[in-house]
Amino acid sequence: MTRRAALLGALAATSPAAILAAPRKARALTRPALSVARPMQANLQAIVRAGEGRRLVAAGERGLIVHSDDDGKSWVQARVPVSVTLTALCFADARVGWAVGNMGVVLLTEDGGASWRKSLDGEAGAQLALQAARALQASGGRTDSGGPAGMLIEEAQRLVEEGSDKPLLGVAWREDGSLLVVGAYGLAYASKDGGKSWQSQMHRLPNPDGLTYYGVAERGGESLLYGEQGLLLRSTGGDAAFTSMASPDAGSLFGAVSLREGPVLLLGLRGRIWRGVSSKRPWNLIQTHVDAALMAGTQLRDGRVLLAGAAGQVLLSRDGGEHFRPLGLRQRFPYTGVAQAQDGALLLVGVRGLLRLPPDELRAALASGGAASMNEKSGA
Repeated sequence: MTRRAALLGALAATSPAAILAAPRKARALTRPALSVARPMQANLQAIVRAGEGRRLVAAGERGLIVHSDDDGKSWVQARVPVSVTLTALCFADARVGWAVGNMGVVLLTEDGGASWRKSLDGEAGAQLALQAARALQASGGRTDSGGPAGMLIEEAQRLVEEGSDKPLLGVAWREDGSLLVVGAYGLAYASKDGGKSWQSQMHRLPNPDGLTYYGVAERGGESLLYGEQGLLLRSTGGDAAFTSMASPDAGSLFGAVSLREGPVLLLGLRGRIWRGVSSKRPWNLIQTHVDAALMAGTQLRDGRVLLAGAAGQVLLSRDGGEHFRPLGLRQRFPYTGVAQAQDGALLLVGVRGLLRLPPDELRAALASGGAASMNEKSGA
């Protein structure tokens, strides 16, 4: 954020309109999501399968969460205790999952997404950050960014004063069984008991400029935390701290896909894709003809990889993410999430709702992409 943007934001926050709006924003943390007549035409931000089962869960604006048990043909709206926009989802199994979103909200479900309860919000998170900063100062320690604990206390106090105005943008159930949620301006919290209790992680992450985190990806027992301005951190799992990692890109990294074979694809601005096999090998830039940000992706059951973009593009790879080509679809809009149903259908979500490609339509679309060209096979 530039200095000018920060000053304008400060002036806006102290304006009479902002002061009157503050109670309305706070009510969004306690006001249940309203029933939506056409939920599949609403702004949806994320979609996942609940574990390895048939259930699909999607989430989006004003606390909207819907679930489907027939491969995305019909949907039921879930009971949600907040009305803030939800940005990301993940599940540990068919029943236990989490959603994160605006105002620092974390929601927990234990019935496969049919009902949810609040596990954390921005106000509670700010208090956790302040407690952690004070404990660090009392112990004489320093942050993992190298700064004094006093500076961390100042930042945490600012979080408390500003209230729950910052979004969480990523959530990950890590291989060691811990839960990590991350978001704007360096927000990060971890839980070792599935979201029943939380610990601030801001002092443990080398992010001195408070850059935004967009998500977490797993690769061969390690976790990669990615975000704004190419921010890239790495942890070997367990209680191991995240450390700075050389980033392949100076532009923001918005999404990631962890492939079953081991590599990770980082998705960024202007259609850039970075493919990384291990921390000991450099990232490879994958050329595409897309000029808009790529936001999300998934690996299909047959191993092919699909990526979705902010301008409605869908890219297909048949060789583990080494080459991509455009996939023609009957409808295009800015996509923010993608998942494959158990029956093979493809589900894409975004600002205009949900697009479902039945298995036969997906097969036709994949076939229209054609086999890899000789140039692709040779790497030309």
